[in-house]
Parts: sequence; C-alpha cells; structure tokens
Amino acid sequence: MPKARFRSLLIDKVGVRMPGLRVMRFALHRHMVEHASVGQHRHAWCQVLFYLDGQGVQEMRGTRARIEPGTLVVLPPGAPHAFHREKARPPLCLMVDFKMAGARKQKVEVCGLARSELADVRRHLAHLMSLYEGAGKEFRWECVPVMLQLLIMFLRAAGWIARLRPAHGDERGGAAVRQLLGKMDMNAPLAQTVRQSGYQRDYLNRLVKRETGLTLGQYRAQQRLARAKELLAQGMRVADVAADAGLPDQSYFARWFRKQTGRTPSAWR
Repeated sequence: MPKARFRSLLIDKVGVRMPGLRVMRFALHRHMVEHASVGQHRHAWCQVLFYLDGQGVQEMRGTRARIEPGTLVVLPPGAPHAFHREKARPPLCLMVDFKMAGARKQKVEVCGLARSELADVRRHLAHLMSLYEGAGKEFRWECVPVMLQLLIMFLRAAGWIARLRPAHGDERGGAAVRQLLGKMDMNAPLAQTVRQSGYQRDYLNRLVKRETGLTLGQYRAQQRLARAKELLAQGMRVADVAADAGLPDQSYFARWFRKQTGRTPSAWR
C-alpha cells in the first residue's frame, strides 16, 4: 500500500473533555525549515510527539534518544525537552497536547511502534485529514473518535495505560493460549510456537491478540525487551544480553533495542 502524503493539520482548541482526560491541541506539521533545533522547553500539560519521517535527537531530562520514522515520545507535565535534527529536511511530527489525571506520576517514555501500528497511525491520519478537509477545515465531531483512537494507541504503546484484554466467551481457548505463552521459548522461531499450538498462524494471532492486545510476534518482542532490560540492569555485557534474547548479532540487537526504547543498550544501562 503506498504511503499517504500528509499535509499540515492544526486543530487548535480541540476542547474534548471526559472524566480524567482533556485533549487541547492536535497538530501535524513539519518543523520550521530555518531552525535546525528546538531549544529546551517544558509544558504544564502532557504531550505526545510521534515522528512520521525525519531524523534527529530528542533530549529529555539529561538523556538523549535517537529519533527516526515511527519513534514515539510521551512527556508528562513539566518534563524539559529539546530536539536537534540531523538532515536538511525537517521532520514531520504529530503532536497532541492533553491533560490526564495522574500524569505527573508518569515517566518520559520513548519507544518505536511496530510496523503494523505505524500503518494504523497512517490510516487513522488519512481518515482524519479527509474528515477535516471535507468539512472545509472546520472542526467537526466525527474527528473526535479518530483522535482518541490515536491517543489511546500512543498511550498504550508507551505503557501509560494498560492494554485491556477483551471479554469473550472462549475461556478454554483463552486458558490454552495463556498456557502456551507461559511456556513459550522466546529464542525459538515463531513457526515452532505455531506448530506447538496446533492452530493456523493467523488464527493463533487473533487468539493471542484477544488475550494480550498484541500479535504473537509483538508479544515475543515485548517479552524479549523486558528480559533484555532486566539483564542490562544487572550489569551483563551487551553481547551476552543479545545472545540471551535470541539475537546473537550484537549490532542487530543494538539497532533493535534502540528502535524499541529510543536508546542504545549501553545508554539505557
């Protein structure tokens, strides 16, 4: 599917309110061409920054995170941050300003979205653009569910809100999937886990997503990442952590880890 080409979008004073959440601004635009950097600043509200293209470095509370297409940054109120681009072309960034109950207890999160999630973001944005432009760029209520879907996706990816397990009637099937995931060899090929399940791969993915909100591959990546962080925190060498995670190529592991967290394994440790 060809990528949609997005134009600038600014929905200021969104005014979406519900218990525990207020969305104030929703903007999609490129950084100004004449500025290679955005100096350090902070806000009294939360902010989502999702980069659809471009490269650079995001600075947050003394840490630096590599920015590339698909990088998500979620900031609680008062978090200082700055951005420095690396190439002549300014990055295309989706920004959502919002207030959320309990947000001051949250931490700055940087992560990379999976390819399927990135495709969902582009699809939602294309829909939002069509609604907004079809209304003569006047805000209309049909835009609200799309904006909320995007915000919920970002907050779940960042771990600010939990991935909910949908209710369903197949309790035995759910128990079998949970048992399978509990015994899953994280270093084995996914095809081996599929064979052990006795299901077709597409059907197994649907069952796993029903239980966890993730596909089988995304679930394995999440578990690998949690294990890698644990071992790095214990002081294990990066090469040994890579081998334990089933990614014995240290360079590939470092790129994979940075895509998930926004930092190299050494910087994260």
